[in-house]
Amino acid sequence: MTAPDADIDRAFAEHPPIILVGTQRSGTTYMGDVLGTHPDVAYWVEPRHVWVRGNAYSPDDRLSAENATPAVRARIRKTFYRFMWSAGKTRLAEKTPSNCMRLPFIDAVLPEARILLIVRDGRSVLRSTGEIMRRGMPVARIAQRARQTPLTEWPAEFGALAGAVTSKITRKPLRYWGPKPPGWRDWIGLHRDEMLARQWAGGLTCALDDADILGPDRVLRFKYEDLMRNPAELMPRIADFCRLPDAQPMIDHVVGSADASRIDKWRSELADETLDRVLPIMQPVLERLGYDWASSATEQTP
Repeated sequence: MTAPDADIDRAFAEHPPIILVGTQRSGTTYMGDVLGTHPDVAYWVEPRHVWVRGNAYSPDDRLSAENATPAVRARIRKTFYRFMWSAGKTRLAEKTPSNCMRLPFIDAVLPEARILLIVRDGRSVLRSTGEIMRRGMPVARIAQRARQTPLTEWPAEFGALAGAVTSKITRKPLRYWGPKPPGWRDWIGLHRDEMLARQWAGGLTCALDDADILGPDRVLRFKYEDLMRNPAELMPRIADFCRLPDAQPMIDHVVGSADASRIDKWRSELADETLDRVLPIMQPVLERLGYDWASSATEQTP
């Protein structure tokens, strides 16, 4: 179904898309599933191929407003509208972790969007990402990425997909997994913990800097830990920001499923040696977010 641009503009103006961003393993999957429980929302899990179409050969995941050419902008808007329309819904929600480095691009493509930026203690992200790298990318996810990639962009994706397949066959850890901040290639030869710390800090710094420029009217930043500890307090704020009506069942879902015990797993699973190695990389960003290096508790909600 192809709608005139004016119809798409009207639909998005009346029912703003909800764009959920955050680094890998920061709670985007949980929060995306929550948004998907709302009856008005068509939720798309990681439509990475939609965002990079026309920019697939960029050296990293950073995209600016200049990358949002008229053709790229129109293609993305039409694809998201078609997805929403096909689902019989009035609202689009999606989550793509690499978008934490694309807020200016998102703003240029979808100026109507309500952007949710979820942040999580980087030590939890490091622990969880290391687990994924040891396990490897699920076969279904590899196949999905292959199917979604246009033939003209296969050369850009081939290396990552071939590496994921090789990791599965040899049962060796992935060399790299997840978003690619500027400079990511220089980190591959580093100790894994240092590489993951730089990945988290680099991607999140992009998101924080861009969110500061866009301002609180465009981006709502919140902590995964607050979502787990105080869902009854935080979820109404999120629903109001997203302009989601009749959100109480969604809020009740989070209140009933939030699990604060997941917050501090890193404390028992990360060795002191690991924490000492990543401290100089992670600590400045953690403190910017209001985390105390000596404590898992957040000092205040941003």
